[in-house]
Amino acid sequence: MSASVRNTVTSQENGSIFKRSSNLDNELKKKSVVVNQTQAEESKAKKKDTTHYYSVETLADLQYRSQIKVLEKIYGEEVDMTPKSIQDDTYVEQFMKYNLNVMHQMTNFTTMVAKSTTRSRTRSSVRAGIGGNKQSIDDLMNGILYETINWEPYSTVEALEEAYEPKPYTKSFLKITLRKSDFFEIHSQTQTTVAKGSPEGDDAERDNRNYEYLTIGKGKIRRRSDNDAQTDTLLFTTRAVNTILITKATVSSYVSNFEMYDTLNNITKEFATATMSSVKDLTSALAQTEDADTFEDDEAVAEKDKVSSQIERLFRSPEFRNAIMYMGRTLSSNTNEAGLRRFRNFDQVERWNAEAEYVYSMNLLFRLVPEPSKDERKAVSDIDFCRSNGDILAVAYGLYSFSSQHVPTSGSVFLWSIKNPGEPERAYYYDVPVTAINFSPFLPSLLAIGLYDGSVEVRDVSSLQDTPVAVSQRSTSPGSSPVVAIRWIKQVSDDDHETDIDPFLSLSQDGSVTRFRIIKSPFLLGFTQMILERVEGHPEGIFVHPSSRIPCESNRHPQGLSITTHPLHKDIYYVLTDEGCIHKCSINYQHQYLEVLRCHDGGVTVMEFSPWSPKLFLTCGNDWFVRIWVDGITRPLLELLDEMTPVHWAKWSPTHSTIIVTVNRETANVWDFRRNLLRPMSKHKMDSSFNTVARFSHCGRTLVIGNERGNTLFNALNDMPFSPHFQYDELEKAIFKAIGNDHELLMELKSIGFFGYPNKKAVF
Repeated sequence: MSASVRNTVTSQENGSIFKRSSNLDNELKKKSVVVNQTQAEESKAKKKDTTHYYSVETLADLQYRSQIKVLEKIYGEEVDMTPKSIQDDTYVEQFMKYNLNVMHQMTNFTTMVAKSTTRSRTRSSVRAGIGGNKQSIDDLMNGILYETINWEPYSTVEALEEAYEPKPYTKSFLKITLRKSDFFEIHSQTQTTVAKGSPEGDDAERDNRNYEYLTIGKGKIRRRSDNDAQTDTLLFTTRAVNTILITKATVSSYVSNFEMYDTLNNITKEFATATMSSVKDLTSALAQTEDADTFEDDEAVAEKDKVSSQIERLFRSPEFRNAIMYMGRTLSSNTNEAGLRRFRNFDQVERWNAEAEYVYSMNLLFRLVPEPSKDERKAVSDIDFCRSNGDILAVAYGLYSFSSQHVPTSGSVFLWSIKNPGEPERAYYYDVPVTAINFSPFLPSLLAIGLYDGSVEVRDVSSLQDTPVAVSQRSTSPGSSPVVAIRWIKQVSDDDHETDIDPFLSLSQDGSVTRFRIIKSPFLLGFTQMILERVEGHPEGIFVHPSSRIPCESNRHPQGLSITTHPLHKDIYYVLTDEGCIHKCSINYQHQYLEVLRCHDGGVTVMEFSPWSPKLFLTCGNDWFVRIWVDGITRPLLELLDEMTPVHWAKWSPTHSTIIVTVNRETANVWDFRRNLLRPMSKHKMDSSFNTVARFSHCGRTLVIGNERGNTLFNALNDMPFSPHFQYDELEKAIFKAIGNDHELLMELKSIGFFGYPNKKAVF
């Protein structure tokens, strides 16, 4: 374009030969056109050869790729995953259209340039030789427009039957491989206990000083970095609980039976001689009685009296009775070895036992059978374990049901040892039935005994003498009703009474509470602490409809059934009556109640505080229910009912905070309200005779049940759940879960807050 302009300028400068050179210009144009056409044809031929070469190579590659197929199994089926080839027909057609457009625009542009050049020559020839390009604005605009390429979009249409939609690639499972990483030990310090002053002790003190230097001393001022790690919860112990290593060795020694006998009994030579003579006399007497033909004259009768007196004197000897007791323990250990091992918890189920089952079973270990007397059957009226020695058990034999038509004419208290289940080691006999007993928690050797005629006495079980320490008298204890319960209370801290023995409370059937104190006298000092009165109106607690058949009771005093002391406040005690009420009283206030709560529609037989809470307690009664209460709320939290029979006894398990054991007339039931509130986890029928009272052993894994026949059964609680580490937390969680549907009761319980002992410990 610029060359043609320069030629035009040259022609304008040589205006004199313009006409003459016009023909020459036309010839040159023709030659140039011919040259251009030849060059174009050569270039087209060259492009055609190049295109043909590349097209042949591309077709070869496409033909090679068409022989390759990619197959993959998806859900058991082979799917062709070979990439589709690109359809080149559409792109060829599109490229041809583009070339035609370009050629057409170039032709129009060449024609326009030629016309504009001719016009500019004509005009410039008229004008006086002005040099330069003189184009109008219209020409420039037309040139720019013609240079624009108009592209027509081209859309390809594929056949629907040839279209392929690939299925998403999925796998039937996901495989993850976990590998254990390397263990990096940052710090390790073993815990040891060694004697101070020794070389090991010096090393331990040096190690402790270094540890304090690195943790709380100057050595802690150094660069630190915080890292988080997920670890298990570990329970640590202090060094104070560690003990020295106990070494064991097997040492052989020889001791004869006589030496063992003399060592245990400390028998003097005189007593041994007397014993041997008595045995000889007894042997000769038996030999004489075997001879039936011997004539019994006066000398024989005198000899018999002499032998009987010797026997009585022998049995009255404390040393001889101790010898019999030790021999009985030795023989009993052979016949009751399995039961004794289970009572001592020698074979416990470990927590990692894979075969452990939670079926709450009871297995009979052994039974205590008293000797029959006068063909009378005396029921087990009360049972109590010694506070300091869990192997010693006191059992009272007498009258349990005061509505019984037949009242025994006598009673007894036997002191049993687990070492000898065959024979009692102490025996106290009375002319009236025994109704209540209780060991002192402050002086464990003292045993308080309540009788059917209202009298009370205290005995020292560690003494071999049969004489009681003190007995009650009518002047200080005018009541004549049977004693139904006895509880020892802690004396008030006073300097004048530091050496005195702690008093105890006695509840009689007529509703009177008497406080007894042991003084320097053979008699108990007693005075009336409380006389119960019948409740009028509707007290707090459950609502009970008044009976229309009995508008007025003939006796203005309710019948007392049991007495319970508060676990924390030593001056507070609770009296249970046949009205279904609990009377909260204090030893500092006489003839006045602190609070009255109606718990049952009938008599309340037992009230027991939870070992993990001084505010949580249970009650059981003759209306077939076992109810759980919280001090401060007048509504029961839980109600347990299974059989339509009165519940004689109920208590919290010492090993599980959510387990309650109840005893009725025929069965013993184990409840776990963490798992079920509608029925007990297990029921066990102990014996053919009716049950009366029960007690837990100190460890809580053995249940002792007495019956009306006078037998005392030791039952092992097996297949129980493992005790939780945090007993109070499990108890609180189970109670909140049980009352979750009662919104008002739930809000009242939350308002009380924490209702356990400090540090969530247990108090038994």
